[in-house]
Amino acid sequence: MNSPLPLYHKVYLLLRQRLLDGVYDADVPLPGEHGLAEEFGVSRLTVRRALETLTEEGLIWRRQGRGTFAQARADASGGPHGAGIDALVAHLERMGMQTQVQLLELSVEPAPAAVAERLGVAPGAPVHRSIRVRSHQGEPFSYLKTYVPDAIGRRIPRKALASKPLLQIFGELGVRVSGAEQSMTAVLADPPAAEALGVPIASALLNIKRLVRDAAGQPVEFLDARYRPDRFEYRLDMAAHETAGTPVWLPAGRAAS
Repeated sequence: MNSPLPLYHKVYLLLRQRLLDGVYDADVPLPGEHGLAEEFGVSRLTVRRALETLTEEGLIWRRQGRGTFAQARADASGGPHGAGIDALVAHLERMGMQTQVQLLELSVEPAPAAVAERLGVAPGAPVHRSIRVRSHQGEPFSYLKTYVPDAIGRRIPRKALASKPLLQIFGELGVRVSGAEQSMTAVLADPPAAEALGVPIASALLNIKRLVRDAAGQPVEFLDARYRPDRFEYRLDMAAHETAGTPVWLPAGRAAS
């Protein structure tokens, strides 16, 4: 965790990011101090200080004999963001053809509350989670965590996930993608993403979250992707439009309403 920040503050930032991302369900205890200390390679005292800061901020609460829990909160993910679906699909297809993918994990697990809400399933319902790393010319640039509903996930062969873009797999399964909601922000690299991308823990990464819907408007994929900013750049062409005499910027090809 090479950085001028104090160790406890790095652990605090990483845990805070997970809490805001909804990684920890409110009714399930967080990993214990010993487990977190091992994961981050720090002392239990360092972890304890980070947890105390999170408690002061109201992000977690601790109860003797029960453990530490995430504070339940309203979802703050916001509404749709990003370019139109046609431009997005074209961009992803180009990436799939020009890059290599490595499948790190594939599992069926109970949907965490944050994932269940996005996919429109009950919390704890089975979802298929895959973790993949994309590389270009042998250099990793993205760490992709994807969730799909069980009805679709059970039809996707493991071999396909290790060799094809998910949009291509959807097409082969007859799942017609018609829309996506996307948000973009900056996050810190947690230990798994840092190791996969070859960067220090707590390095800044670009985070793109995408909810993909089929022709009936049903969610078919939730993607939580982390990108190395030195190896990935997201571009969006913009055009100026007049709206009631006031110029506004909109994605190119989209008319002002």
